[in-house]
Amino acid sequence: MTEMTPTQPLAGIRVIEFSTMVTASLATMMFAQQGADVIKVEPPGIGDPMRWLGSEKSGISGLFHNCNQAKRSITLDLKTAEGVAHARQLCLSADVVIHNYRPGVMDRLGLGSTALRQEKPDLVYCAITGFGHEGPLSGRPAYDHVMQAMAGFMTLQGHPEGFAYVKTLICDKITAYTAAQAITAALFARERSGNGQHIDLSMLESCVAFLWPDGGMHLTLQADDVTHGAPFADYYQLPLRSTDGAIAYAAMTDDHWAAIFDIVGRPDLKTEEKYQGMANRSVHMAELASIIASQKPDLTSAEMVAGLAEHDVPAAPCLSLQDLPANQQALAIGIFEQTEHPLLGAVQHVTSPARFGGAKLAPCGPSPALGEHSQAILAELAARPQP
Repeated sequence: MTEMTPTQPLAGIRVIEFSTMVTASLATMMFAQQGADVIKVEPPGIGDPMRWLGSEKSGISGLFHNCNQAKRSITLDLKTAEGVAHARQLCLSADVVIHNYRPGVMDRLGLGSTALRQEKPDLVYCAITGFGHEGPLSGRPAYDHVMQAMAGFMTLQGHPEGFAYVKTLICDKITAYTAAQAITAALFARERSGNGQHIDLSMLESCVAFLWPDGGMHLTLQADDVTHGAPFADYYQLPLRSTDGAIAYAAMTDDHWAAIFDIVGRPDLKTEEKYQGMANRSVHMAELASIIASQKPDLTSAEMVAGLAEHDVPAAPCLSLQDLPANQQALAIGIFEQTEHPLLGAVQHVTSPARFGGAKLAPCGPSPALGEHSQAILAELAARPQP
């Protein structure tokens, strides 16, 4: 068993993952980065469908790799008694079981939380669903597009009149991070009490909870005498165009705004009463942000960012993901790393953002081929004392 170290805080923890797509896979990949032994259970044939989405080589897509580094893969046919028996053995050997199947699927297989935790009380069991276990949508499938609509993202992005997607799997990833935090908390509680527990987690609740602090700031205070200002959605207007692209800025103080008015060539706005002071600006923020976005200073992005930096205004150029690996700040903090994958060849991926003891985590192991570790894992199970 690998020993726990400051940069491998979850060494010695075994996680069994039953899942397709991102929610459970990304959560457990973070555990694998931090030293846990993560075993991904996949069906024979194509395995996790995520393997085939987008850029792909040797049955491993870029998306699959990014969500499944440092894991081991076993193929089990859960439609057979033998497959279920092996899956049950795996679960009883684990510290954590996580799945994102629809309600009732794992119970029908005899792999539900109650059945497993009766035999292994210290097991942490996390069940991710789309809409929860109750209500008219509880049995419905949930994918990111659908959840963006249901949780309010599309209305917020299309504010104030339309509907628009956030063009990333934001709901899947929010749920993954929520699951990772909840499981870590349950493992910490187990260290204190010796007892595992069941965690229910729905995408819908995770996403609404994520969106609410600012997205619901204007809906939080319910008294009749509340003075309502603009929600943060009104601050997200079009970026400020430059001669070679655009920049984003986040002006909060009077001095910040004075610098913005100067750099866009509108010093006259400094004397407009409705734009003076945070309270006034909050009420008129949509209008003000629209005015600023309509200006076209004869400056490059670098010149605008530098000019605003002189007044300590937060600002940055609008970069693409293709631009980032060569960006000086990204290079300075080591966001990206290049590795060689035994099947994929050269791979570029993002390092873990968490530094334990101030140190970057070691590079992850490779993402697995479908069923790559099946025989080794089955041999491990055979060697374990049977209950």
